[in-house]
Amino acid sequence: MIDWSNLGPTELVFCLGLLVGVIFTDIVRRIIARGNRWPQVREDTPDSHQHKRGTPSMGGIGIVVAILLGAVVVGMLAGSSAGRLVPLLGLMVVFAGLGIADDYRKLVHQTSTGLKARYRISIEFVVAAAFTWVIVAAWPSTTNDVAVLGFSGLPAIARIILGALVVVGSANAVNLTDGLDGLAAGLVALCAGSLAVICWVVGRPELALLSALVAGVSAGFLWFNAHPARIFMGDVGSLALGVVLGGIAVAAGVELLFALLAAVFVLETLSVIIQVVWFQTTGQRVFLMTPFHHGLELRGWAEPQIVTRLWLIGAVAAAVGLSIVAAVV
Repeated sequence: MIDWSNLGPTELVFCLGLLVGVIFTDIVRRIIARGNRWPQVREDTPDSHQHKRGTPSMGGIGIVVAILLGAVVVGMLAGSSAGRLVPLLGLMVVFAGLGIADDYRKLVHQTSTGLKARYRISIEFVVAAAFTWVIVAAWPSTTNDVAVLGFSGLPAIARIILGALVVVGSANAVNLTDGLDGLAAGLVALCAGSLAVICWVVGRPELALLSALVAGVSAGFLWFNAHPARIFMGDVGSLALGVVLGGIAVAAGVELLFALLAAVFVLETLSVIIQVVWFQTTGQRVFLMTPFHHGLELRGWAEPQIVTRLWLIGAVAAAVGLSIVAAVV
């Protein structure tokens, strides 16, 4: 049976993350709201989003700062395992930096587009490959029962390549999903919370604590990001949160299970890929608009309705994932 008694510290860290998430989101919101130069609403969104024009973005700066400060407490609780968190935090900071550059370009040029995707993604893959190489080379191997949940049973080069794909894919999937008030932040909180439990079960307590921290900070950000949003996380927040989720999954060796936990993120990304490939092949569209949450808006669904229902799907995916890991490990 699973010993749930060790989950106590995660509850403490979650509450800490919730608190610092609210505090630093509010601080950043107050600072950046002083400017009135926020760019236009993205062109690839429904017309109903025009009322969001002028809402401050780059709230993800508060998310990143809150996670870094909370990580000090996590490191103290993790003890000798704290050093394993450094590559993950470094990965998050690099991707947050890319997000800041992206958001800053939008602000300066008053445009809805940021850095060119091919340049940004190329950098992301190089950084992600370096991270997965460190994980494969320096971290202990997972047990056989955990190996079925991820890539740890594969050769090192395959683990590095596939791990990098998971990391980059997770970062950009959260970025694509961040299009409705509270949608991405709520799903990240659900996904990170389930990862916290899973990491305890598979014997990665330091990753469990970091996951709980990310869940708490994301929930704290929701205080100001829930509909109607008073601040958006921007690319700095979505890339940072997405990459830390993917990084935790790779470090814990549960990449395959993570695909289930992140089901909504995966579906959002697949909708974009299918739309692009089908349009380039046939000149026709499969969805009214992608990511598919925008297509639901065009079908007449209200924004809070879409967000709540996708949260429910995320919660079901998390529950199924927890059931699988309890049965396997």
